[in-house]
Amino acid sequence: MINALKKKGWYVDRTSGSHAIMREEGRAGTMVVVPIHTKPLKPGTLDHILKAAGLSGEEIRELL
Repeated sequence: MINALKKKGWYVDRTSGSHAIMREEGRAGTMVVVPIHTKPLKPGTLDHILKAAGLSGEEIRELL
């Protein structure tokens, strides 16, 4: 997920525990928290990340 967001202009601002805090270039105040775990993301977590990043399921599939 982190690599897919990087392709859309997001960058890792910092990490906190097992989560990456990502920000979007050129948009102040935007932030997405992405878990750094070995297991797959739960559907609700994935939906929240996509909504916060302004991406659709189609767009993220193309980036992966």
